Order: sequence, then C-alpha cells, then structure tokens
Amino acid sequence: MVDIQEAIEETQQARSRYQIIRFVLGQHDTSEMQFYQLCLELGSLRGKIRMVENQMKQAEVKIKRLLAEGDELSDLEAEEAEIGLEQTRLALIGAYREMAVLEDLFNTCTHYTRDEIEHAQPEYWEKRMTRQTNLQIMAGNVGWAQLDAMGQVGLLDELVEERAAQLAVGATVELTEG
Repeated sequence: MVDIQEAIEETQQARSRYQIIRFVLGQHDTSEMQFYQLCLELGSLRGKIRMVENQMKQAEVKIKRLLAEGDELSDLEAEEAEIGLEQTRLALIGAYREMAVLEDLFNTCTHYTRDEIEHAQPEYWEKRMTRQTNLQIMAGNVGWAQLDAMGQVGLLDELVEERAAQLAVGATVELTEG
C-alpha cells in the first residue's frame, strides 16, 4: 500500500503529456508554430529548473548555518527552511517529469529553423484567425477586434465581398419571385 508521501511524490507534474500536446502545443494551427511553442516551453522550464536547483543549494547552506548557531530560534528557522526545501523538492520532481515529456516531444517532432517558422506565419495567422472567427460565429457573436484582426491578415476583404455577393443574389431572387 502506498503511503501519503509516496502518493504526493508520485503525482507531481503540473501539466500532463495530454495537456501539453492538446492545450499548450495544440493551441497552434501549424506544425511550425507548435515547434516554436515547444522550444519556448523547453527554454522556460530549463531556466526555471536551473534556478530552483540553485535556490535549493542556497537553502541547504542556510539550514547548515542556522543549525550551527545552536539557539532555539535559529533551530526553528532551520526547520522552516527544511519544510520549504521539501516543498521545492516536490515541485522539482514534477518539473523534471514535465521536462522529460517536452524533451521526448522535441526528439520525435519535425524541427524547423527560425526562417521556416517566419515564412509559415501567413499560413498560421490565416488558419488561426479563421478558426477563431468560426468559433465566435458558433458562439453567436463575432467581435470587432476579431474582424479587425481578420482585416490585418488580409482575410476580411474577401469575406466581405463574398457576403455582398450572397446578399445581391438573395435580393435578386426576392425581386424576381416577388
């Protein structure tokens, strides 16, 4: 039977593989931008892990110094620092697990250069704006900011022309049937 501490350690990981694939990387509409996001996540987590490892070393030194002082207040401060160190150690277990997921995804995906990512931007933004607009249409409201963004990526004018043509056909049908 697993005890509470073992269960706590076993479950450490802020984001599951599923969450990373579906919500962190999957929020992007092209493989180039998914790779870019993956690299951002790797860089950020790598830096955080290094920082936390350094903070843990500092905490260990602080605990030794406090215990060496030998008075009751210093002993209590050392105990508090040890509790904080244990909490940090648990978080680091999760960070290492998440890093392993990110590294596995990196090792199994197609890699892109900065230039390839840059050249894929028009396709990315067209797909993203179209997806977002379709979702807003399904929700019953396309806001002005979304329409403005569609215009900025060159999609709005064509849609306005298509809608005007549809309305013209509809008006012609009404006139001829009426």
